[in-house]
Amino acid sequence: GIGRPSTYAPTIATIVSRGYVEVREKRLHPTDIGFVVNDLLVEHFPEVVDLGFTAQMEGELDQIAEGEKEWVPVLKDFYGPFALSLEKAVELMPKVTLEDEPTGENCPTCGRPLIIKRGRFGKFISCSGFPDCKFTKPLLKKIGVICPKDGGDVVERKTRRGRFFFGCANYPACDFAVWNRPVPQKCPKDGGLMLVAGKGKLKCTVCDTVYEDSPEPEIEPAAA
Repeated sequence: GIGRPSTYAPTIATIVSRGYVEVREKRLHPTDIGFVVNDLLVEHFPEVVDLGFTAQMEGELDQIAEGEKEWVPVLKDFYGPFALSLEKAVELMPKVTLEDEPTGENCPTCGRPLIIKRGRFGKFISCSGFPDCKFTKPLLKKIGVICPKDGGDVVERKTRRGRFFFGCANYPACDFAVWNRPVPQKCPKDGGLMLVAGKGKLKCTVCDTVYEDSPEPEIEPAAA
């Protein structure tokens, strides 16, 4: 009952740029900070973070557009209680700081522990001695697939716009990169790398064959 608002595109762009969600394979996935922010909003603004409220407000705005209601009383009825909730939230809502995660490794520059930090473009590895030591490196997530070009690990990476892709961990020495997630299974026809090509589908990067679910190799009948 809430339709698709005209603010859909800028809303998605905002929550991505602020790190509340990540775009993976054309789907939105909430981040740690996204879960925290959502929980706080639900706790302090339950009457607003609700599909029923959104549907009701959309109906009232339609009535205003059709001349059946006056806009000032509608907004007054909303903003009065909302302003009180906002005042309470400013006073009671805690400041939440997500703790840095240890990696179990030491900095190659100064020997201090390395930690996982959160930045504008997602998580990355940094020296715990910052700002004295400015060593950083990207946080690479292995997906269990071997690079078809040089045999290195294929890892999950992210562009500056927040879009995920998959590339060789040995970049820039190896430039292998694809948007769709590779899988460990090999094409039964030619042994080529397989990519997820949709729900329940895999596609070979060599022969372009599309398989339903996991491909099974064809077995030649035994000779008589």
